[in-house]
Amino acid sequence: MPEPNQEDHHRVLIFENQPRQAGAYRELFAARGFAAETALPSEDVKAICQRSRPEIVIFDMGFWEGDTAYVFGVLNEADGFERPVVIGLGTLPHQTRRAKRFGADAVWIRGVDDAVGLVQMADDLLQRRRAGSLKPRIPTTPL
Repeated sequence: MPEPNQEDHHRVLIFENQPRQAGAYRELFAARGFAAETALPSEDVKAICQRSRPEIVIFDMGFWEGDTAYVFGVLNEADGFERPVVIGLGTLPHQTRRAKRFGADAVWIRGVDDAVGLVQMADDLLQRRRAGSLKPRIPTTPL
């Protein structure tokens, strides 16, 4: 079977501060046909999103809350790019609550949920967004 063009790949942007974990997520998504790249909140998030136009963002909710609010603010504003599907990665209850407050479309619990399921969840959410049945969540906290 021929390899699809880069344009055919779903684009995913992964915010993860642990290099090994970031690489593992990137490889996991790339193995399933996604065009995946990693970033950090300290980078120019708006410029990255305008350049890469991610359809899906995977965000480690373990980042400092100020960094998390900044990135979610940029994603929810979606200035110069379409608002991506956002999945918050968490391990602790406060991270799950924060992801929901900041407007994540879904939360994936590390260490409980199967990592392969993350890719399927992302694809399912993206298909629902495209079909119009998944509207971007509105943050319940100022960003």
